[in-house]
Amino acid sequence: MLILGIDSSSAACSVAITNGTGVLCAARRKMTRGHAAALAPMISEVLNDQKLSARALDAVAVSTGPGSFTGLRIALAAAKGLALAADRPLIGISCFDAVARQARDAGASLEFDMLLLTLASKRQEVFVQALDPEGKEIIPGQALTPLEIEGRVAAVLHDGARILISGDAAEIVVPFFAGPNAQGRVRIEVGAADPTDAAAVASLAFERLSRGYCHENSYTTGLAPLYMRPPATTATS
Repeated sequence: MLILGIDSSSAACSVAITNGTGVLCAARRKMTRGHAAALAPMISEVLNDQKLSARALDAVAVSTGPGSFTGLRIALAAAKGLALAADRPLIGISCFDAVARQARDAGASLEFDMLLLTLASKRQEVFVQALDPEGKEIIPGQALTPLEIEGRVAAVLHDGARILISGDAAEIVVPFFAGPNAQGRVRIEVGAADPTDAAAVASLAFERLSRGYCHENSYTTGLAPLYMRPPATTATS
């Protein structure tokens, strides 16, 4: 199977093709704006590199959030258009799931009691979710301030617990675990402190297809972004 992954949920834009055993081709660019102009050429770039048409793909995968409101809409629009034109299923992948995959791939040998996934929101709050070593959710996905995150973690972990913090908001969150009130409570490791990547999105979609995933979130059922908080601005009449 060939899966095309697409992501523009953060301060980066990425596209990747995987066949399940590895990434065949990928393009990634860091950017704070310009995702709409960059994404289509990047999709063409990876398809042309592998001499593939969209119909040669088995599915299209896209990150669904949480993340940048504009970036999520751009990636979803591109992915839906491609899936519809090629008559291929569209699979939505949570940005938390993708960052968790990136963290485990980057720090496979690290032992931890909690994997703390942090995604930048461009506001005071950080999108956060916490998992145990088996992948079970400890702290549900939500938008919290770094201080609130430290409090939630302290409430569920014992002193001396090991936390692996990953995601592009890791550098924002880590200092709140190093203050005088938190001294000695937990041991911190920083994992893959990068934005969501299309390679992880495509890899997770491949695994779902391999397990016989039912395409409930296809382009025919209106896959929608996960914003997890209201927009900073609202339309006025």
